[in-house]
Formats: sequence, C-alpha cells, structure tokens
Amino acid sequence: MNRLLVPALVILCSWSASAEDKRAAPAETQRAPNINETVVRYLAAWNERDPKRRRELIARTWAEDGSYIDAHRRGVGHNAIDAMIEKAQVQFPGYQLRLVSGIEAHNGYVRFSWAAGGLEQAPLYIAGTDFATAGDDGRLKSVIGFVDAMPAPVQAARQ
Repeated sequence: MNRLLVPALVILCSWSASAEDKRAAPAETQRAPNINETVVRYLAAWNERDPKRRRELIARTWAEDGSYIDAHRRGVGHNAIDAMIEKAQVQFPGYQLRLVSGIEAHNGYVRFSWAAGGLEQAPLYIAGTDFATAGDDGRLKSVIGFVDAMPAPVQAARQ
C-alpha cells in the first residue's frame, strides 16, 4: 500500500510547481521587509546631522504616523520625530549611536540595544534598549526607548 502512495505524492508535488501555476504567479515578487535594515536606518537617522538626509531616513524608517517615546522625549509623525532627533543632537553634540546587541524580532515586534559616547569627542557613556513595532512594509510604527546607562547629573558642590 505504501508503494501506491509514493507516486501519488510525486504527482501532487509536481502539480504544485506546474507551468500553469508559474504563469499565474506575479512577474515580480516583492522582497520582504528586512527588520535588520530598518534598525540600521533607525540608528543612521539618529546620527545624521544633515537635515535633508535625516528627513529622508526618517521617511524610509518610520510610518507616516510613527512614534517615538522615552522618558525624556516624544515625537509623533515624521516632522516631530525629525525635530526631536535634532534637539537630541544639539543636547549631545558629537554623539553617535551604535548597535551593541543582536536584533531580536518576531510577530511585528523588535528589540535591540544601542550605546553612544565613551569616546574623546563624546566622553559620557549613554546606553539604551529600544522596543518597536513594525508595519507590513517594514517601517516602524512605534518605538519605546529605555535608557540603561546614563551619567548622573552634575550637582553643585556643597558648601
């Protein structure tokens, strides 16, 4: 009886890849969004000092109504995210975010950690972990940022 099933399976497998099915498939298949590329663009947007290039990165990285929120800043939509990043760059001149973890993603969610500073031009070390949701097009819908390491505020010397 097993001998009869094998030819039937071969026929079914052959049928699924028939020439008729290939004609019905679209001529071009769209490449699935790559969340790793999205995270790389996300970090590049935070590091980009040229306003025009930063806005282009933001548009390619976030959905139109995408959002970012952490304990110190918030932005909803491309213009607000751009203004928020520019303000952070003014606050932390010379700082460049870099990926310091793997990128974990599943079911439209992503998590990764970053660090900045610890260098001569940006001596204070800052690090964080971001959690995000991504849309079907691979762009970010929301990012929630958490600071993992930040220098303590400088307090006036006690007299």
